Amino acid sequence: MRLNETEMVKLLPAWMQEDGSDKGIATGCNIISRDAYARLKLLSRWDKIDQLSDAELDEMAWELNIQWYDSTAPIAAKRAVIRNSDRVYAKLGTPYAVEQIVADYFGTGEVREWYQYGGQPHHFKVLSDNPSLVNSNLDLFLKLLRTVKRRSSWLDAILICLTGEMFLYSGMAVRDHTQEVHVMGSDEIHIYHAAVVHDNNRETVSIGTDAAVISD
Repeated sequence: MRLNETEMVKLLPAWMQEDGSDKGIATGCNIISRDAYARLKLLSRWDKIDQLSDAELDEMAWELNIQWYDSTAPIAAKRAVIRNSDRVYAKLGTPYAVEQIVADYFGTGEVREWYQYGGQPHHFKVLSDNPSLVNSNLDLFLKLLRTVKRRSSWLDAILICLTGEMFLYSGMAVRDHTQEVHVMGSDEIHIYHAAVVHDNNRETVSIGTDAAVISD
């Protein structure tokens, strides 16, 4: 018997099958069971993640027990978190897990461990190009961080690295002027030499800025 083909009325005792109330309840159960079957079939297939709704993603995250899942996040972030959950679970407590949740929720993320910047053992910094990480989403990030980092690790700072482009123009001019006097008999001949060289360059320069927020 398939759940999507079940006729609840046929499962009732004969003396209940003719009762209008019982038949109505059975018909309602048919609708509910078929809807549940369709949703369960979809949730069981990982290749359907991009087709799931917000509510279906929330159910799937609950089913998978993704502790760093945020039900208020944008739907694109939810899909990324679910899709990468197995890899994060396999590497909980490592820099990879921290980098992955930053990437899933905030775009890009990088972890610098203490020996890379001369810090204290078991300390680290997080780098990102998303300013919301230290503004509107700071509390969310710290909450998520506690679920994936080692208990013995401590966050020193969040560094926001921004890049921008601008045009710089430079120019150069060289002027050379000489005068020669040649005396030929009673006549003087004046000869002038002049040269001008212009060099114009246009360069595109990337400028980086860092902002740091220290976390307890």
